[in-house]
Amino acid sequence: MIDKHTKYTFEKINFIERYKNLATKYQFNVSESYEDYESNQVVKIISELGYESSFNKKEKFFKITETQNNYKFQYVISLKYGVAEFIWSVWENSELRIGGTWGILKEQLDGLENDKVRKPVFRNYEELKELLADAFLIYEDFKREYMHY
Repeated sequence: MIDKHTKYTFEKINFIERYKNLATKYQFNVSESYEDYESNQVVKIISELGYESSFNKKEKFFKITETQNNYKFQYVISLKYGVAEFIWSVWENSELRIGGTWGILKEQLDGLENDKVRKPVFRNYEELKELLADAFLIYEDFKREYMHY
């Protein structure tokens, strides 16, 4: 369940519409997706965008963890099969406040389970970099508004 603080933050940054727009912008046929990306290349792209990440080889995801004031933000990026899935978690004073995929967060916000958003697809590193840059803009807006509630 999303608390009032978090719900307000998502509404303030227009999360649902921005997520839908991002997914629509990168809605390519999965058969065109770039499955054979190199994890070290993705870490490099994330670094070029201003974030330090680690790659979990077993689970095959990229993780960014940032601590600001009493908050710990975790941003997990899964790129399995050339399809991007974003997962956010926020702790306040070591207490988990929110966590989940963007799809689950959207459903919790609008209550529309039958209005699923297809995950963004990328076909090459250039598209991946643009996709991640767009997603990081949403992430930065979220962090800023969440901490200044």
